[in-house]
Amino acid sequence: MTKRTLLLALILISSFLLLCGCGGDGDGPTEPTAPELTADGWIKFGAANYAGAASDFEAAIGLDPDYQQAYLGLGWTRLYQQSAGLAESALKAYSLKLGTSDNDAIAGLALAYHAQDKLEDAMDQANQLLSSNPVWNFSHDPSTNYLDIALVLAHGYYETGQFAGCLNVVQQYFDSGFNVDPSTDQGRDQLAAKLESLYTG
Repeated sequence: MTKRTLLLALILISSFLLLCGCGGDGDGPTEPTAPELTADGWIKFGAANYAGAASDFEAAIGLDPDYQQAYLGLGWTRLYQQSAGLAESALKAYSLKLGTSDNDAIAGLALAYHAQDKLEDAMDQANQLLSSNPVWNFSHDPSTNYLDIALVLAHGYYETGQFAGCLNVVQQYFDSGFNVDPSTDQGRDQLAAKLESLYTG
């Protein structure tokens, strides 16, 4: 065997051993981490694949029960799946793990409480959000924003008999030229019709 052939053989053997060594411990793809699963969940959420998103967020929580961002994702996904009770539980868990409540959690809870007719709780969260960030929008779906929370607040005022408060919210956030007398039956009917148009329009 010539020196050149021997050298080539040694290079090929070294390359083979190096390739074998790279896969020695893993023997296949590594399992995703909780942050990776959560990132995948948000991608699916953005694509309106809410079942897939929920699965990823739940898997992330299963891997790391202290990874708070997965609870936020799960809470909002449950909201979009119209499972308000499950959304409330996940968002409360997120705030507990985080040690505080951020605007995304506050907004999500306002919507979750509202969907369950927990009007006082919904109004408390809505007022808190609109005071903290009057132009809030949800970073994972900017079409959900402060106007949705203002509508929660207006509806809560109406349903709890605070008609003047409802009118103020409607004028501040939706139609500054809208004016009725909320102390009369006619004014309240007009206000109810306005709220209905805001929900459907």
